[in-house]
Amino acid sequence: MAIDLLRYLFGALVLIFFQFFLIQEINFGTWLKPMPYILFILLLPFSYNRFILLFGAFFSGLFLDGLCNSGGLHAAASATLAFSRVIIDNKMLDTDAIQLQGFTYLTPDYKNFRFYALYVLFLTFIHHWVYFTLDYSSLSSFFTVLTVSIFSSIGTFLLMLLYKLIVKIR
Repeated sequence: MAIDLLRYLFGALVLIFFQFFLIQEINFGTWLKPMPYILFILLLPFSYNRFILLFGAFFSGLFLDGLCNSGGLHAAASATLAFSRVIIDNKMLDTDAIQLQGFTYLTPDYKNFRFYALYVLFLTFIHHWVYFTLDYSSLSSFFTVLTVSIFSSIGTFLLMLLYKLIVKIR
């Protein structure tokens, strides 16, 4: 288990540095701001303690905030994502059945790609919604936050799929 934890920690650092050094340097436009570093939070196994998930998400967001000088936006959004993932996993997924089939986290092979895409897009949207709500911090920019969250969630999902194809994550 310690080796797996180190492997996930290394993967989180790779995704955070990928976010900081590459993704943030590319201008995707006004409405698209992908954040594929959250893939680390989605890939943590169901068997891990939920507090490890929450602390790991918070500190990975805090580390990225330290690099980006974003004042805690990533930490708040990542912690919200981890908390939402715990709730959704407990209420909507049969994690015991998923683990009996040999999966440690949700993959497209469990049910189908549509189910997986909805799960990941919903959690990604929650993360982006919190991040951009805190970033814009104005009720008058509700539709801007909604539009940026939707487009960024779709862009993040596509980048996560590309990353999974390149790195060959199961």
